[in-house]
Amino acid sequence: MQKIWAIAVREYRAMVGTKAFLLSVTMMPILMLGSVVTVSMLKNSRSEDRKIAVIDQTGRIYAEIQKAVERRNSEIETPNTNDKTEDFGDTMASKLFLEPIAVDEVTDELRMQLSNQIREKQFYAFVEIPPEVIETTANQTAKIKYYSEDSGLSEVRAWFEEQLNEIVRNLRLLDADIDLAKVTAASQRVDIRGLGLMEKSSSGEVSADEKDAMSAIFLPMGVMMFMFMVIFLAAQPALESVLEEKSQRIAEVLLGSANPFQLMLGKLLGTVAGSLTVFGIYLIGGVLLAQNRGWTDLIPFHLVPWFITFQILGVMFYASVFMAVGASVTQLKEAQAFLLPVWMVMMIPFFVWFSVVREPNSTLAVGLSFFPPATPSMMVLRLATGQSIPLWQPLLGIVVCVLATLTTVFISARIFRAGLLWQGNMPKLSEIFRWALRG
Repeated sequence: MQKIWAIAVREYRAMVGTKAFLLSVTMMPILMLGSVVTVSMLKNSRSEDRKIAVIDQTGRIYAEIQKAVERRNSEIETPNTNDKTEDFGDTMASKLFLEPIAVDEVTDELRMQLSNQIREKQFYAFVEIPPEVIETTANQTAKIKYYSEDSGLSEVRAWFEEQLNEIVRNLRLLDADIDLAKVTAASQRVDIRGLGLMEKSSSGEVSADEKDAMSAIFLPMGVMMFMFMVIFLAAQPALESVLEEKSQRIAEVLLGSANPFQLMLGKLLGTVAGSLTVFGIYLIGGVLLAQNRGWTDLIPFHLVPWFITFQILGVMFYASVFMAVGASVTQLKEAQAFLLPVWMVMMIPFFVWFSVVREPNSTLAVGLSFFPPATPSMMVLRLATGQSIPLWQPLLGIVVCVLATLTTVFISARIFRAGLLWQGNMPKLSEIFRWALRG
């Protein structure tokens, strides 16, 4: 035990006592959550103004869309609480300026001319409104066409679609002699509040908390990504450590003082301790950030015991595999070929996370929860949804994960023992399987 403890302490110090570790701990959240941070930093910024040509063959829509554009531009300059435009004040919205194109007939030559003007940056887009778009015939096939270089993802196109549909609807009602005010009042949306189940507090008060859709979707994913980061930051250094010791013939010296089992177990314990350090750093940082932003109620503190349990098992599972791979090869590029299937298995929860968040008790979610390589991430993902997960499932998941981890450590130890002194060409898969089966 003294040898194992000495190896574990050395491995832990080598992992957390370097600048590379501090850089990884700092950069990993930025890489994983960079888009969220970027959007937050870009709030209150505005894209360049857009000039749009409008071909209105009805003669009635241009004046109305011009009014909508003026309201939009005013909202961008001075945000208010109007539901349709309140987001313009804190997103990268752009002011719009319209230019009417008066023609008797829209030809392909005119479309080509306007397209060339868009390529030359004279216009951002042009809109073609056919004359029959206001008609209410049963076989209505008229389409408003929006031409631009980025029409598929354009925020402006989506805005025009919403505004033009409302304008056309109002004009149709007007032509049909229908009271627009009554239709508008009858068409008011009724919001549905998403509430959790009723619960009784310690004071006897019964209430239900309101559920936010964004939190319900992305909080579980954030917890799963956190699990992935911790496992990655812990397992990758284990691979590099073994690979370095083998390539520099340090392993031969170490084996003179400790047997392969002691060496591998010490490294695993040091890796687990390093992963707990990473978890502690992120947890403290997350709590401090949440307190600063008023998000403390979003932190699922009840998940911490489950998270630590599955994290330790996940780190031991993957770190043992990584160390076995490191002992089998002599170069990092050789290790990458062996690790590709491991990475694909680790990514399984990312392929199905949205379906699991929506239905955490589905057959798919439950089945993957008992697939050992995915058990740690899938269990914390399901538990983070806030829905009722039968207690026997996470408990059984721990048992499955423990058995799988012990099996993986046992097999990896055999590969580690045989591969640690292997030199020369990279062993074939058949050779590695023979090590795993026969030791």
